[in-house]
Amino acid sequence: MDAQETNCIACWNGKSRLTAAILVDVDGTLASAYRGGRRELRPSAMVALDLLSEHAPVFLWSVAGADNGDRLMHEFPGLTRYVQSAWMKSEFPLDKVDHPYCIDDMDLDDEVHRCTCVILNETWDGGADSGDLVEASQLIADDLAKRKLSPIASMTCSSLP
Repeated sequence: MDAQETNCIACWNGKSRLTAAILVDVDGTLASAYRGGRRELRPSAMVALDLLSEHAPVFLWSVAGADNGDRLMHEFPGLTRYVQSAWMKSEFPLDKVDHPYCIDDMDLDDEVHRCTCVILNETWDGGADSGDLVEASQLIADDLAKRKLSPIASMTCSSLP
């Protein structure tokens, strides 16, 4: 991906179309719950997000709101290398994405049912990492490759309002 393509995706505001997008849940998927004012980042989070970001734009989403994802990126600045922005689940414009994918630890939200979704085997609350986040990321990357979707290459800045 070249610099122009990176800038185009980074300025996506939810109004233009994306061929594909990957939405990753925050609590229980990427991070633990707060304990003593702090939360842990899942040990495999960076590896999983790196893999995903090679195939489509990655967004954090949370029922707790965009602020929850923004706080996570502030707490762990390395995430910003892979993540475009954070959204409240109910506010993400799924109708603007041809092929939305998501990774979540729970199959509860209506928005999750509108995506091709991988539900993790367990909610992560710190400690040892089972590796299921990386496995879920690989499943999505494989599906994007099989479909020959190239959302990053097909988006141009001129398509943005």
